[in-house]
Amino acid sequence: MKKQIATLLALSTAAACILTYQPTAVGAEEYSVLDNTDKLVQKALDDNTDELGDALYDSMTEGEIPLYEADASSTQSELEKAAIEKGMYKDTFSFANHLCTLSREDFAERVYEPVRANMTDSEISSGYEADISRTAYKGGLCFGMAAISVLVHNGELTPGDLQEGAETLYDVTLTDDVDALIAYYNSLQLYSEVELAIIAAPAMLTKEEHTDMFLDCAARCKEKGTYFMAGIATKKGGTHAVVGMDELSGNWTFDGISYDTCIVTYDSNCVKPGTETSAFKDDACIYINSETKQFCIPAYEASSENGDVLLYASDDDSLLTYKAPIRGTTKTNTDVSETVKLQFHNGGKDQMQLSSTTKDGQTYDFWKLGKVNYGEYIFFGKGSSFHLEKNERAPGFAFSINGEGYHLRIEQYDWEDPKLTGVGSKCKIDFSKDSVTYTNTDTLTVALSYIIDYDEGNYNFTPVASSTIQIEVLPNQTVTVSKQDTGFAITGDGEVFVQAYPTVAQKEQDAFDGSYEEYLDWFGSYFISFVRSKDVLLQFNTEKECSELVYDFDGDGVFDDAPMLGDADGNGKPYEPSDIYWTMLHIARKAVDGHSTRRYFKGCVPNIEADTDNDGNIDTSDLFDIMYECALRGAGLKK
Repeated sequence: MKKQIATLLALSTAAACILTYQPTAVGAEEYSVLDNTDKLVQKALDDNTDELGDALYDSMTEGEIPLYEADASSTQSELEKAAIEKGMYKDTFSFANHLCTLSREDFAERVYEPVRANMTDSEISSGYEADISRTAYKGGLCFGMAAISVLVHNGELTPGDLQEGAETLYDVTLTDDVDALIAYYNSLQLYSEVELAIIAAPAMLTKEEHTDMFLDCAARCKEKGTYFMAGIATKKGGTHAVVGMDELSGNWTFDGISYDTCIVTYDSNCVKPGTETSAFKDDACIYINSETKQFCIPAYEASSENGDVLLYASDDDSLLTYKAPIRGTTKTNTDVSETVKLQFHNGGKDQMQLSSTTKDGQTYDFWKLGKVNYGEYIFFGKGSSFHLEKNERAPGFAFSINGEGYHLRIEQYDWEDPKLTGVGSKCKIDFSKDSVTYTNTDTLTVALSYIIDYDEGNYNFTPVASSTIQIEVLPNQTVTVSKQDTGFAITGDGEVFVQAYPTVAQKEQDAFDGSYEEYLDWFGSYFISFVRSKDVLLQFNTEKECSELVYDFDGDGVFDDAPMLGDADGNGKPYEPSDIYWTMLHIARKAVDGHSTRRYFKGCVPNIEADTDNDGNIDTSDLFDIMYECALRGAGLKK
């Protein structure tokens, strides 16, 4: 049951992350491709610029795999001879691209569960676990087949690793065991390290630079005698993974355009006539004019003129062994330390300006960094710190940013206060993986939510890995949430009501050994609500499994002041009228809590600050004590 609840909680987050939109037009400097869910938004590229035309189209739907028959001639072409020399029909599969043949139960046990078990907390929070079945069960397995072919040819795998007795990859027959491995390798593209390297980083290249990326990668691999992984995005076939086997020079002409380079490919969509047996096809190769950077793939009726895209080419085999089922590795060789993916869940880029700054001090207009995007919802760029300005009132927004080892979601509500409905709030936000500073530049109070997830090795307060922090920010108020060694510092000016929902890492949740009720209580053990009037450290006491507050009452920048009894608003001055207010609000809100929220809602004031009689609850007896103390002090009878 605990695993079901953990999965349910994760899926509730994932549900907000899955795109179900109809794409809209993208900017003049962008051209679009689909993501690994096989939803392509593609625009026609102008002959001489990166500008896009007006037409949009979708790629193949789930479950459709276009197969292309090779020529019926028994005579081998010069390209096929070159491919055979490089391992075609030896280091390639004999069967074609297909849908996973496993039953749902087998897929869950042999693919979904182990892939999810290797996912980090930031990946699960990003909804990537929900994409496993969509990527490896409901769609084709071209990425997995291409990955295995590359690894076999390059010596990272042997055919016997897949099937006992197989001497070549072509000898391997399609069984449930083999298909489970292919589906598993197909899912590797969901890991952030892989996605950032093969999708996000190339997204910042122009179409000419994409062509050069293919040429350069093919030249390196020709010299090394290795295969490489390549991705293409076409109207006819959607996004598709193929294997680059060789690079040849020559003279080829298609539709009146001459090409001087051919990247010989193994394409799992190509079959012998009338069969589903894999075959080489000349027209499935990638033809490039190395001077003009034009390209075409005749089998897919794809070309630079038609707006199709050479998506990525990578000879980093570590991206294909990363967390793989056979001799998997834990690191990749491609640097993605400043590569990020930004995704909108509500609102859009038209509401705001966003700049990013890299570690070398270079600052960029983030919206102009990515030349490839997913309509108006997903953008790619680079940076270690970011500055956002929303200078016009607009509805609230929610976006997440994924970088190496972290996931940050920032949400500005516009439904908490009726005055904000449909209005939103002007603001400025400076954020990085370790800090978020929000300034309310409008005249209305706004409610915010931050979700900060760190992967193992990127924080020191294990087992807490994810923290949701909700804050109400007054007009002209600035509040900063920043990561510290033992938790998060919440600093800034004025009084702020904070609700924090830290949770332990997913692996800790899966391993919890207790009853359903015990799990629910334990799940919320770090939850806390409080009023911050002075800078405070939200500290995670992992021994007691709870959150604690440590203040900086004297403003020296050091969190070394314990909470004071009777100081309900955390300003370092106990038994004031404001403490009466927050204690009364706490009691009132706890009294009207619904049954479903009572377990986790912690009220407005921690027990340590307002439980004057030390009975474990803040109630009317504590309110009486605080009011009595205030009256004595107000009358000068007590200091």
